[in-house]
Amino acid sequence: MPIDEPVRQSADELVHEVAAVPAEAAALRDVLADWALGRGLPRELAEDLKLTAYEAMTNVVKHAYPDGTDGNVMTVTAAHADGSIMVTVTDEGRWRDGRRPDGGRGLPIIRAFAPEASVTSTPTGTVVRLSWPCPA
Repeated sequence: MPIDEPVRQSADELVHEVAAVPAEAAALRDVLADWALGRGLPRELAEDLKLTAYEAMTNVVKHAYPDGTDGNVMTVTAAHADGSIMVTVTDEGRWRDGRRPDGGRGLPIIRAFAPEASVTSTPTGTVVRLSWPCPA
């Protein structure tokens, strides 16, 4: 499935707003990895980025929106600045604490493979920020 054109794209920034569905997350993980490689991120780190960004997007797909909610979107931003590649995955859903029978490994994977990772949740959505060192 080809991914829609980015909302915004420049040499140092890429922004996609997509439906929070598995096919979009799968397509976008490859777009992000290729984009990061093009900015000089080493292949091994690009694979880590691909895995962790996909986990963050999968968490949006699985957990952010109650079943049947219309308009489920996620915004994925990648930026290259100050010697780092930063990826942000944002949703407008509601964080739900507690393990689910069909999950529970996403955040540990994210924290294991991203040198810097944070999760911020508010009543209006969740933001996952990931960062890797990258030469200028």
